[in-house]
Parts: sequence; C-alpha cells; structure tokens
Amino acid sequence: MFGLNLKRLLSWILAAGICLPAGAQEKAAIIPDPATKEWLPGSFKLNTLTKVVSLQPETHRIADQLRVDIQERTGYQLPVQKLRAATAAGGIGLLLNKNPDPSLGTEGYMLYIQPEGIRIKANTAHGVFNGVQSLLQLIDSKGRPKPGTAMPLRCLKIQDQPRFGWRGLMLDVSRHFFSKAFVKKYINEMARYKLNVFHWHLTDDNGWRIEIKGLPKLTEVGAWRVPRTGTWAALAPQSGEAATYGGYYTQEEIREIVRYAADRFITIIPEIDVPGHCQALIAAYPGLSCSQQQYPVSNGAGSGQEHNVLCPANDSVYLVLDKIFTQVAELFPGDYIHTGGDEVSYRFWEKHPACQTLMKREKITTGEAYQAYFGQKVAAIVRTKGKKMACWYGHYFDERDKETTMYSWTTREDGIRMSQKKVPVVMTPAWDTYLDFFQGVFSSEPVNVIPGIVRLKHCYEFDPAPEGANVDYILGGQGNLWTESVPSERHAEYMTWPRALALAEVFWSPPEQRNWPGFTDRVINRLAYFQRKGINYAESFYNPVITGVKDSSGKYQVKLDSELPGVQLYYTFDGTNADAYCSRYNGMPLNVPREASQIRVMAYRAGKPLGHQIVFMLSELSHPNLR
Repeated sequence: MFGLNLKRLLSWILAAGICLPAGAQEKAAIIPDPATKEWLPGSFKLNTLTKVVSLQPETHRIADQLRVDIQERTGYQLPVQKLRAATAAGGIGLLLNKNPDPSLGTEGYMLYIQPEGIRIKANTAHGVFNGVQSLLQLIDSKGRPKPGTAMPLRCLKIQDQPRFGWRGLMLDVSRHFFSKAFVKKYINEMARYKLNVFHWHLTDDNGWRIEIKGLPKLTEVGAWRVPRTGTWAALAPQSGEAATYGGYYTQEEIREIVRYAADRFITIIPEIDVPGHCQALIAAYPGLSCSQQQYPVSNGAGSGQEHNVLCPANDSVYLVLDKIFTQVAELFPGDYIHTGGDEVSYRFWEKHPACQTLMKREKITTGEAYQAYFGQKVAAIVRTKGKKMACWYGHYFDERDKETTMYSWTTREDGIRMSQKKVPVVMTPAWDTYLDFFQGVFSSEPVNVIPGIVRLKHCYEFDPAPEGANVDYILGGQGNLWTESVPSERHAEYMTWPRALALAEVFWSPPEQRNWPGFTDRVINRLAYFQRKGINYAESFYNPVITGVKDSSGKYQVKLDSELPGVQLYYTFDGTNADAYCSRYNGMPLNVPREASQIRVMAYRAGKPLGHQIVFMLSELSHPNLR
C-alpha cells in the first residue's frame, strides 16, 4: 500500500515544505547545468496570486515576457508590477544589483527560490534574462498543473555564470530557404538555453538571401534556383528549366529579426561568403568572376559549379563588396561580419591573365597567398564600416592578422595553434559541432550527403578549450547546421535538437561537473517541452551504436554499444526482427555468420524497448566514419 501511494506522499511532502534527505532530493532539470546549485528546505507555491515584480526599467520587458511564458505553461495569469522601490515578497522579483557582483559578470545571475518568494538577481538585464530561462525550465519539469491548484517549486539557490562568452549556432539558409517566422522560432529556442550568438549564413552558391539596395539582381536572380527533391544536388539545371525555388529577406524583415534577437540578448553575425561559394552572386553579376560567363544559380551539381570564385584582379569586385558590406553593417549592429573564405578553387586564378599579372606584381606565388591578399582587402573594407571580420580557417589565413577572428572548423589542432599565436578563435570543429552530420548509423537516419556521424554524446564530450590552447584567445564555440540535406524547417529542428542542448552545456557549464548520465536524464525531461511546443527533435541517442572491428585474421566483427547507460541490446543476423527474446549482446565483438547480410539490433532499458530497431547492412562495417 505504501508503494502504491509513494507519489502522493512525495507530493504532500513537497507541498508541506519538508526538507527531503539528500539522497531523495530532486534534480534541477536545467540545461545548461548551473555552475552551483543548492537545495534548501521548503517550497514556493506558484499560483494565480503570484505576482511578477520588476524593480528597474531595464527588466520591465523581461517581466512582461515572463508573465506570457508562465501563463502558457501553467494557465496562471499573473499580475506584473513595475516598481522602482518595492519588495518581491510573495512573488517573482527581477532585480539588478546596485553594486555589481564581479563573480557574475555581464551574463551571470543568482536565482533564489524561497517559501516567501522567488528572486532573480544579476548585474545586467541579460543576466536576469538568463535566470528567467532557468526558472522556466524548472516550471517545465513540473508539467502543467490541474486547474485551481498551485505548483510547488522546491526551494533552491543557484549562482550561475558562463564559461565562455561566445555560445553560438549557425543556420545555413542558402542551400534551403527558411521563413522569417522559422528563423525567429529558432532564435527563441536558442535563448532558452543561453546561446547568445546566431551566425546567419546568408549567401552561398545556391542562393543569395539578403536584399541589397542598388544591386537588384542579387535577389531577382541570385535568390532562386531550379527546384529539386530528395538528393537535390544530383541533377544539374536543365536547359530552359525555370528557377522557381528560393526566397530572400527584405531589409525590413532583417531589421525585425535583429530586433527580435536583441530582445532575447542574442547577437546576429551575418555571413557573406567570399571569394568562393559565390555562384549565386556571380549568376546575378557574371562580370565579377574570372570567366565572366553567365551560369545559373547552382543547385549543387553540374555545369557552372566551378565558376563560383570572385576575381581579385577586378576592381569592380571591391566596389560591389563595399556597397554590400556598407548595407550589411547598417542592418546588423553587432561587432562582426563573417566573410566565409573556405573551399576556394584556385584553378581559374592560375590561368587568368589579369590574376597572374597581379600575382607577379605583388610577388605572390601560391593560391593560398593570393587568397590572403584578397582577404586583407576585404578585411580593410569591413573595418571601414566599424566592424571586425571573422572567417573560416584555411591555409590562406594570415597568422599575423590579430584583428580577424578565426573559426576553427577543420580540426581542434588548428584552433589550438592559432590561439597560441594570439589569434582570437571560435572553436567549431566539424566532428564535434557539425549538426548536418548523421546522428547515428547511416541506415537509421534520414538521407544525408555528408558521410559522417556526430552523435549527441560527441557534442557533449567536446571541449572548446582543449589542452594546449591559450584560453585567453578562445572566445567560445559554435554548432553549425549546413543545409544541403535539410530541405524543410521540420528537418532543421530534427538536426538541431537535442544536439544543440549538449553544445549549450559545453559552452556554458564548468567542465569539471560534466556528467553524461545526468545530462541525458535532463534531455529526456526536456523532450516533453519540445512535444508541447511542436518542435521536432531526434531520438537517435536512444538507438544502438554499431561499429566494425577487425579480428586477428582481418575479418570484420560487429561491436554494439549504446549512448545511454543501463541499456541491454538484443540482435539477430537472420533477417528477423530483434526483441528481448533474441540473443543478448554480452559486450564482446560478434563474429558475422558467413551467409548474413544484415544485423538487426533493438535496445531495451528497464524491460522496455528504447528507440527504434536498427537494420544495419554488414557491408557498411568497413566504412571509415562509423563511430
């Protein structure tokens, strides 16, 4: 009888404000995990009588939004009081410190939940906003209360501040276009997890997405490509085929999105990718390339794909870029403009007479050095607009340039080396942070053109400041969602969540308290919020992990694993479905029966199936990117 009523007993204990023993205390289901947290005796009763109190004008807007968020989660319509001198007793108080607390910086906060009220204190409105996000996650973890009842929140003290100041996500809207409403939704969810930099990849070979006054063809021509579905880059544009897929953001729409992000304390960094990845630009203005030939906007394959590089010897290129960057700088108030710079083909420069003449005059002997020359001219343009330049790291990067911020996307070692040279670095290595990679074994995931795997656990194990790095020059980190294989907004969400939760925690929380089992518990807790909000997410971390290992004779064996603790794996080689009555994996590599072509694996935890059955073709065992 006691067991049947344990949940009711626990609810009564919480409502009565009785302090539970340490072993029975609930977990703070907050992502990212706060720097310090301490459970206290008692609970606060959140109900319709609770008021939201904003004590300074800087927090009034946050109070208004908190009221909306709490009503959405609980049904409670809380009054908001905006007072210059008052007490937050009996309510939720948002307060700015009269004397700044150095330990909190500009983004840290203190959250106190006490029986008599809730207080969120910080040095800045940004810090208060971050504290509010933690409170909302605690409310989320309770579920929606029954009408007419109060929601007990365990008493708690949190002091929290970020590990890194740069905590970003990049969304590529060039390969596939996403609506203004979706971009705002994406930004809103970033803010929930204290991500503060939205890197907006606005231009590439496949679409130009930003209106530039005086250059109308950028959007009339460059924003549209031929429509494709499935493996959309497999078929090149055909003769006479209309370019009807695409879109762009007007300058007014961009201003609206910038304001929306700023209200959530997120800075937007626009990317205008040059001198490569420019086919949409060149389709609009072919005279800016070395060939000066007209090619359509690329859909990723076929004729014209190689004609995507600007001509550094053409003065018109710099005049056009100056006009573009002037307007970009006016639209985006942040400190940075990202200018791309990766994956540039040098073969047209190598045979173009004007480029060769310029290279000889400047005593430039390599394509990398010629790109560095171009990059320096672009950096000078960007700096005349009052901005700093950022770019993807490559061998063209001039290590003497201490003003440009370098994104380390190829390997961690590049970032380590550049930080040692006192170059500011954003750590975003592909095999840790690229959200366009598969999330599990290839056969269990949607079709993708990138043959690599970045699991939830890989993101969580990433350290933006690895051993050997000069941490003074590691600004932070970023996850990147390239969208060659992301044709819809729903799929963009699937590829982002929950992996972006892992990155948010890596960028914010102290590394010494990282705990994978605890994190996965909090992720699973968070999935109910995604369901309620209609946000698509991946459950790939539930599924079995399958890799190949060689035995002493060189034959491949099958190794099974799971990202989650406490999981049992069952398998078959004979083509029948796997369940808990099949062979159970014992941790040792499995020999492959001679006639077998596939293995089917199912995960169970606590006697219940977990995730999906994986049907894995054994021919993939030798794939180098399985992990």
